[in-house]
Amino acid sequence: MKLKKFKLSDYAQIAEIISAFAIVLSLFFVGFQLRDNAKATRSATANASIASLSAWYAGIGLSEQASANYYTGITNPDALTPEEWIQFAMGVHGAFLNLQNSYYLAEEGTLDHEIRDSIASVIAATKDQPGFLRYWQQRKPLFFPKFQAYVDGIIASDQVNSQGLYKKKEPAGTTQ
Repeated sequence: MKLKKFKLSDYAQIAEIISAFAIVLSLFFVGFQLRDNAKATRSATANASIASLSAWYAGIGLSEQASANYYTGITNPDALTPEEWIQFAMGVHGAFLNLQNSYYLAEEGTLDHEIRDSIASVIAATKDQPGFLRYWQQRKPLFFPKFQAYVDGIIASDQVNSQGLYKKKEPAGTTQ
């Protein structure tokens, strides 16, 4: 058996084949990395969106003054002083900036639509309340048109999920 001697050009062709194979493998690796990075980005975005709105809720819920102002503002805005209305409107506006951000992140595909809709359920919970309606009438022009249409769609829907949170309850021991 006689061994063939390789020429330099033979080695170059073998090197080209190995290089092509390595490029294909590296492209697969890059594809997997991009997919993992996209998952990590979506996960971080979902976490940040939820954390931001959770912080808003905690700010309202953990302060007796903020809770009272919010409850009165949402259910009976006429009972607020002008200064209290500003506090209420600015607080709600902060939440709405979060909601608009979630809307656009979902539109671009960074945030799952189900998470966006879950976060936006705060709108459905308050959409029939006089304070919400006044806020939206006054502040709607400050938001992007697509988000305005999204909120208007929720308002027009029959979706309600407040579970009676905004109904006045009679004190214990009283009759109606």
